[in-house]
Amino acid sequence: MQVQNKATISEFGLIGWESQPSNKFLCAKISEPFYKELEAFAKTDKGKDVLQFTGNGKYLQAKSYIGTIQTTSGFVLEILPKTVSKSNENDKQKEIDKSKQIFMKLLHLLYKLPSYKNINSANFERIKNLELFEIFIFMFLEEVSIIIKKGIKSDYVGCEDNLFYLKGKLLINEQIKRNTIHKERFYVQYDEYSQNRAENRLIKSTLKLLSNISRDFNNQRKIRQYLEHMNWVELSLNIDSDIRAIKTGRGMEHYSIALIWAKVFLKKESFSSFSGDTVAFAILYPMEKLFECFVEWWLENKYPYLNIEAQNGGVDFVKELFSVRPDFLIKKDDRVVYVADAKWKLIESDKDFSQSDFYQLFAYKHIFLKQHQETNCKFMCLKIYYPKSDFLQNERVFEYFKDEGKIKVVPLDIESKLLD
Repeated sequence: MQVQNKATISEFGLIGWESQPSNKFLCAKISEPFYKELEAFAKTDKGKDVLQFTGNGKYLQAKSYIGTIQTTSGFVLEILPKTVSKSNENDKQKEIDKSKQIFMKLLHLLYKLPSYKNINSANFERIKNLELFEIFIFMFLEEVSIIIKKGIKSDYVGCEDNLFYLKGKLLINEQIKRNTIHKERFYVQYDEYSQNRAENRLIKSTLKLLSNISRDFNNQRKIRQYLEHMNWVELSLNIDSDIRAIKTGRGMEHYSIALIWAKVFLKKESFSSFSGDTVAFAILYPMEKLFECFVEWWLENKYPYLNIEAQNGGVDFVKELFSVRPDFLIKKDDRVVYVADAKWKLIESDKDFSQSDFYQLFAYKHIFLKQHQETNCKFMCLKIYYPKSDFLQNERVFEYFKDEGKIKVVPLDIESKLLD
């Protein structure tokens, strides 16, 4: 019997090896050696943010990070948004495909990328069966393809060399140090028009990295092909330095998205860098952050005539000690219309509402009233955005301190908004 070296679960889904784990989320049973690898990862400081022990240590439960983990043995764990429900086997794969597509679109909102063809419903059919990590690679390779088609850009690159002829600027100190005996040589600094610029080095280094990680035949084929196109480009010797040297001016627009993905792979820029003795590679994103990006996008589309300020820097609550920072300040003509928070939490009964979430909004209102000193600010609206659930289908309004104010709870259906 062939061992399954891949498993897919949703946030808060369970992983086990002795028996089939089950809760209301998507769960998976895996073989013992793979479970032990994940177990070791869960005991690390970083791993504790991703996986937690439950069931008296019998299971591991995913937390609110979504993405993919690849262990050193080659096992792949995919964690999808909890839009995936536990359903019968016939519908399970459809739910997984849908959740993958939602995840891809959330990443586009996060990185402020255009909603381009690769994740539209028709074209998603081509990649839906790939592992999440291979989909990330596919998306990067699509951008590299655009660079190659539009042309690999050259630039004047600073060079130093010990030449038999004088070129550019003679470096006196190096000349004395290296060429006291070799009078026929000149240690010089000069500019050369070359493809070996920082942006291309980062792209090539990413291709080289992925050539050792990708397990998909088509991705591997494209990586080899694109490496040949960048034959005259060197690998990056200093990733941070090359990132700082990126130029985003005219003529470099077609590089922008590929370089975002390059930083994700090379610097593991997925909000947190996860590693451990049993984990080879991981790209993981906190779902709370992705949901905030979704709400920001939704607000900008729904209220184009208002100014949406996301995480605007905050206001002192206790001087030099605590500050409050609402997720969103919505303004019209510099006047605060309403303050809102986004909470990635499934509300399945009134007990799931958090008292602290409501306290936060109450504090926001009084702080911003004090700050703005506007009479019409007393009618400032307070809102909390949650994901839509079976229980929370429609907007609800809660009064606090009788007639002092109201808090509106707004459910948002990610699936219908992103996959329309």
